Amino acid sequence: MLLFLKIVFWSSFSVVAYSYLIYPALLTVFARLFARPVKSCGDFLPAFGVLVPAYNEEKVIRRKIENILSMDYPPEKISVWVGSDCSDDKTDEIVQSIADPRVHFWRSPKRGGKTGIVNGLAPQVSSEIILLTDANTMHRPDCLKEMAKHFVDPTVGGVAGHIEHKITEGNENAEMVYRSFESHQKVMEGRLHSTISAFGGSYAIRKNLFCPIPENAYSNDDVLIPMNIIRQGYRIIYAKDAVSEEDMTDKVSSEFQRRVRIGAGNFQSFFWLLDFFNPARGWPWFCYISHKATRWFSPFFIVFCFLSCLLIAVFGDLPIYKFLLSCMVIFSVSGLLYHQIPLKINRHIFYFFAMNLALLMGSLRFAGGIRSAVWKRTER
Repeated sequence: MLLFLKIVFWSSFSVVAYSYLIYPALLTVFARLFARPVKSCGDFLPAFGVLVPAYNEEKVIRRKIENILSMDYPPEKISVWVGSDCSDDKTDEIVQSIADPRVHFWRSPKRGGKTGIVNGLAPQVSSEIILLTDANTMHRPDCLKEMAKHFVDPTVGGVAGHIEHKITEGNENAEMVYRSFESHQKVMEGRLHSTISAFGGSYAIRKNLFCPIPENAYSNDDVLIPMNIIRQGYRIIYAKDAVSEEDMTDKVSSEFQRRVRIGAGNFQSFFWLLDFFNPARGWPWFCYISHKATRWFSPFFIVFCFLSCLLIAVFGDLPIYKFLLSCMVIFSVSGLLYHQIPLKINRHIFYFFAMNLALLMGSLRFAGGIRSAVWKRTER
């Protein structure tokens, strides 16, 4: 029994360490050794149709449209396509009051979440490139140009933009550190072949490569749409200079619920992407297994790691496991007490555990069955 517990402990520890530590290091090395350059041209300016799903976004929708139309890009090559998910506030009225022929409005006949809007509206967009974005995401003036220049390469099917979070002054959010960590990996993955997901608030694709995603796809379009493009043999590049900004809530409960929703969508995606377990897919296989699959299941490995170490420490006579258990307890407690012990490292530890707890709860939501892509928006 002790041998079995040791195998469980070291296997679980290895998976978590590989996902968060070893893989990023390997990725940096491989990206230097096996990089596949992408052509780019700053003078390449294809037409962009900006698709904005909206549900009760009266507070930001006008500013969003004005932000898009004011970007540093040829005005005649920008169009805005707002899809209302049966909003019951003034969202529809505000959009329809904007007297600009470049602004298009479509109201869904029934609520279908972001998935329903994207599936229903993307085929209507008349531009060569579709930028998928959220109503609360504001783009910097050169964002479109930084994305457009990569589409000159015919192997590039999509470009993921970079998102920076704006938070209440004085409240550091560990999400910012996590985003920086994620961004570095996306850059390296794009150099190898493709980043396997985008930040949902800002990513562009070739319209002719768009494939509808399942109607009940739950908060995972930014994984499924890029992966569908990779399936077709094209690359997804991460453009770190294509910057957008989002307001970030400082309410832990609201952000935690968003993470639970994302977690449920992740487990849903896992079963729709089983073909990426085929090594014949090359670098996308390596990146998907290492970056997504292992990380989505890391909450279970963390639990297995802790429980197996606890049992070995209690029933075995091996001081090393007692020491490891003590380290894990101290690590966990320091995260839980980040308010009482206001160190940055403690906040990041708390965020790590909160993120994995949300993933765990997301798996339970997935196990309970996801029948609809509809959810309640997060207040920010």
